[in-house]
Amino acid sequence: MKVLDLDACILLPSYSGSMIFTSGSRPFSPSERLEKEARRILKTPFIQPLRKISPERQAGKSFSERFFHAHHSWEIQPEWKGLCPAKILLLDDVFTTGASVNEASRILKNNGAKSVYILTYLRTAD
Repeated sequence: MKVLDLDACILLPSYSGSMIFTSGSRPFSPSERLEKEARRILKTPFIQPLRKISPERQAGKSFSERFFHAHHSWEIQPEWKGLCPAKILLLDDVFTTGASVNEASRILKNNGAKSVYILTYLRTAD
């Protein structure tokens, strides 16, 4: 990962601002662990250009529902419009269909990113 010469890392937001989540409510948080290790190893700045706008989760949705839902789940923060760094590492907890990281990558590229690399903690099996 270090050879990619990344400009920034992003942890894909899982919750909208209206949801309450505390790290103590789960015995283990894959996203927190992934972020912690990426910070330790890569020493790349973390930024937050994405905002989750849908209170719904992807879990429990069918394959096609995940893609439709993802298309309306995130938006670029106003201060990041057109200003995303060129090379971004996008971190997410679980890769199921790729709908979430696909949509997040589309938004980032529409706002200046040239390359978006994906790193997930888990990959589900069909």
